[in-house]
Amino acid sequence: MKTMKFKDRPLGKALTEYVESPMAVAAFCVVVVFFLAAIFASQIAPQNPYDLATLELLDGTLEPMSEGFGGMTYLLGTDEQGRDMLSAILYGLRISLSVGVISTLLAFALGTSLGLIAAYKGGRFETILMRIVDLQLSFPALLIALVLLVILGQGVDKIVLALVIVNWAYFARSARGNAMAERNKEYIEAAKALRLSDVRIIFRHLLPNVLPSIIVIATTTVARAISTEATLSFLGIGLPITEPSLGLLISNGFRYLLSGKYWISFYPGIALVIVIVSLNMMGDRLRDVLNPRLKR
Repeated sequence: MKTMKFKDRPLGKALTEYVESPMAVAAFCVVVVFFLAAIFASQIAPQNPYDLATLELLDGTLEPMSEGFGGMTYLLGTDEQGRDMLSAILYGLRISLSVGVISTLLAFALGTSLGLIAAYKGGRFETILMRIVDLQLSFPALLIALVLLVILGQGVDKIVLALVIVNWAYFARSARGNAMAERNKEYIEAAKALRLSDVRIIFRHLLPNVLPSIIVIATTTVARAISTEATLSFLGIGLPITEPSLGLLISNGFRYLLSGKYWISFYPGIALVIVIVSLNMMGDRLRDVLNPRLKR
């Protein structure tokens, strides 16, 4: 039986090649720091920016490094409601990263499963599925998500569902394309000769051999999902004000830019750019490591 391609490219060797790029290592470290900051936001944030009892309106729109009415120093300043921007960014990271990761995992599961089944079974199911994929990918992802949220309304669950519908097609096309090259190989024919079930052949033998390229897509899809959610929230149709993300924080401070209060939207914007760029850099490096044929 043929096993995962990682056997042909040992995991240890892949990790060694990955760490040979200082920029990729730095991007990985940044992503880890951001995820840890989001997970432990309630422990490390100076305040809970969405607990009205902890807010002081007299501390509204203070500049970075200013001392508040209660003696607290705000490293990144405050917004118009007196919320500490550092705390707001940490809590916003939690929402943005959660939306990006959860929607990507669900799109990965749905799209990969359908793509593998289509490649293995072929026939009418494959034809219909790929026509649906081609039709969806012919439209801008942001436009599809926007229309879906207009129909579904605001909320974390609504935007996760919209992002799953937007992104599943990328996984389906990649899984189907890679599985097409594997389905007629000897190890698949041997599994059929042993009368293994179709489900076992698809997910036990076919899936591991198409995972490397799908992992790369998953990494960049997380970044794309975060970016899409931020754009939709900035436009006011993504998340409600009670569930703030980085995009919503940028939107809240946008109207203050002309008055010189840049920090309200500037620092959340910087955090958003850093996390998206870092995830994309990780994806680029993983692509080179897991699929050397694409390496320039």
